[in-house]
Amino acid sequence: MRAARCPRTASSRRNDVGNPPEQPKVDNPMKQRLETLKRNVQEEVGKMEKHLKKASQDVGEGTKDKSWVGKTADDWHTDIEGNRGRMLGELKKLVPAIQRKIDSVPDKVPLNEAKLMRMDMR
Repeated sequence: MRAARCPRTASSRRNDVGNPPEQPKVDNPMKQRLETLKRNVQEEVGKMEKHLKKASQDVGEGTKDKSWVGKTADDWHTDIEGNRGRMLGELKKLVPAIQRKIDSVPDKVPLNEAKLMRMDMR
């Protein structure tokens, strides 16, 4: 009597340990989202610089083209100048922080992982 042969060959099986075969890799949606965030933050930081500069220029220092003059306006001008520098320093740290995160995520991920990422980002 002959031994029955299995009709499935080794190449058609999942694999020896029962794991599914590797899925194709696709672009990482998280990386794409982070790159968009980085561009948006760069634009917003530029706008904030302009707005904060204008706010500090429009008050204090007693000239006629100012919208507010006097002792209180001068004090406010001094405060905003100091705060403006600190705020811009912190805002400018955002872009490098986002870039570090972009650099830490892989360019390509398995298809099923990309689908899960997209669902999480909704």
